[in-house]
Amino acid sequence: MTAPGEVARELPAQVQLERWYRRLLWAYPVGYRRSHGEEILTMLLDSAEPGRRVPARADVVDVLRGAVRQWFRLPIGRTAVLSAVLSAVVLGAVGAGVGSWLAWQTGAALPSDTEALQTAETVAGVPMNAPDVTRIADRGEPHPRVYVFALEQALPNWTLAAAQARLRADGWTLGTVRESTNQAVRGRPASPVYSVQATRGNLELEAVGDTFRSGGTGTIVHVGIHPVRPDWEPAAILVGGLAGAVIGWLLTGFASYRLRGRTLPRRLTVLALGVTALGFAADPTIGLYETLAGYAFGDPEPVRPSYPAYYWVAARPATERIGGALAIGLMILVLAATGRRRSEERPTATAA
Repeated sequence: MTAPGEVARELPAQVQLERWYRRLLWAYPVGYRRSHGEEILTMLLDSAEPGRRVPARADVVDVLRGAVRQWFRLPIGRTAVLSAVLSAVVLGAVGAGVGSWLAWQTGAALPSDTEALQTAETVAGVPMNAPDVTRIADRGEPHPRVYVFALEQALPNWTLAAAQARLRADGWTLGTVRESTNQAVRGRPASPVYSVQATRGNLELEAVGDTFRSGGTGTIVHVGIHPVRPDWEPAAILVGGLAGAVIGWLLTGFASYRLRGRTLPRRLTVLALGVTALGFAADPTIGLYETLAGYAFGDPEPVRPSYPAYYWVAARPATERIGGALAIGLMILVLAATGRRRSEERPTATAA
């Protein structure tokens, strides 16, 4: 039989342990915690050995594991699972795009028009006559690059080897060189086209020499310069994509449980909105994942730089489509959260 003094000494320990467990229970979703929190708390306190003031490590793991399971639990049915997967895919793409955009904000700025022209003249070996300097975008915009053209200036003595030597002397590190052939057309014979890649600092250059033979031989040179892809962009894409996928899954679970108690017209409205949002988001999402697949499985040294991943969620018309899909998703959440409420209890689960 326990003496009164022993009970008095054990009581503060039990109070402290209960406070610890109550804090841990905040890891559960609000609705589930309200419905089952006291039941879980009682079970944990009954199973704790006398005198314990802090939860055992195994109990902490069990509580957190049960909380994670409840956060990611979906209503029974294929529709809820399919909706969660699609939401995770779309918001994962948005998160990956945001991560890519943040990474590119640390990329190198494009050279000035004067600097770009000087580099193009280094490739050409002569001053360019009436050059066209086109700045596609600046650092913070999708697909940043600057082009220099001289379409009316054919260079009679241009050679790839001499252009490479001049670039090397100017501090550029030479990369991939490729040769292709322009097909004969309208009396113009087939002619070679040379592409050379080079890097200097955080900038990458692509020079193209289009050689033709028609009443003599000449070469038209044009140059494109763009920032080197940031080294930490893959990590930013991964973190952003995972965060977006988790948010998409959790929001779908939130909406699905609340829509179970809503009227049939409201559920049908949500279904129609969901299909519409998916239609808006399909093209940008597919484009982004195709770009990521190109990063992972494409040519490791492409002559032509690929689009940054964030291009698919930040450039028109993709940005309008993604924005429309997100706006519709917000409408779905509002429809799910408002209106007549019914019991939101989820299937009973222990802390284990």
